[in-house]
Amino acid sequence: MSKPRLKPFQRSGVADPLKLQPRDITLLRDVWEFRFLNTEQLLALHEGGRRNIKQRLSLLFQHGYLDRPVIQKTARLVSSHIVYSLGRKGAETLAKNAEEREGILRRVRENEHTLPIIAHSLMISQFRVCLMLALKSQSDVKLTRWAQGNDLKSALARRGANPSLVPDAFFVLETATHKYPCFLEADRATMTQERFVSKLRMYWRHNREQSFKETLGVSHFRVLTIAPHEKRTENLCHAAKDADDRREGSLMYLFLSETRYNVETPEALLKAVWQSPKDDETQAIVLE
Repeated sequence: MSKPRLKPFQRSGVADPLKLQPRDITLLRDVWEFRFLNTEQLLALHEGGRRNIKQRLSLLFQHGYLDRPVIQKTARLVSSHIVYSLGRKGAETLAKNAEEREGILRRVRENEHTLPIIAHSLMISQFRVCLMLALKSQSDVKLTRWAQGNDLKSALARRGANPSLVPDAFFVLETATHKYPCFLEADRATMTQERFVSKLRMYWRHNREQSFKETLGVSHFRVLTIAPHEKRTENLCHAAKDADDRREGSLMYLFLSETRYNVETPEALLKAVWQSPKDDETQAIVLE
């Protein structure tokens, strides 16, 4: 008699221990570093048989190394792919010592499984995954830094005070001759344009005063904003004309719709497809 098929968010209560494979550790670390990843993103990051990877993800969930936030059942998040976060046993596995173990477990406990937070995190994950995939075909450009969430907030804090501006992510692309520091804003159309422009003006002041030099080691930078669709992208880009002191639009701000890239066509991120409030000429993140 065959066993009844489990529902996607139901654990079977397995008793036998799972023998972890090297790829399992990599899967756990990826989910930990990204905070939330869906099946499609994990498959894109890992070479090999899709069926095998899906089976390992299922086993890691069944044995408590990964979680599948149940709240995702109530909404369609980016796609129909199952969303994963790090489970308690996964956190314990990744920790190298008692101090690190407590830090990882604390962050797992603080991992808020609300729909807006998961959806926003997946938007950032999609950009990061696609950027990593796009760079695989660019031997002369490398991603040398990436920070987000509490790690970025801690880096920006001065003397224990909360930073006035916390970007969604910060990263640096490097060529043999240049560095391209970038801040990422993942807009889900939940913020008014007025509030959004106010946030961009904070970036402008930080750039003018070079206030990120002490905390992140960068003097000047670009602010990349990704939005869920073309209309929102155009509206934000137009509103950003008021985000610089001259109110003429600046190449410091670049905008792109999420519809322009995915794990199948990630290379679009590095092409001259980014809109700028300065003029109608599209831009690339890395200048040739």
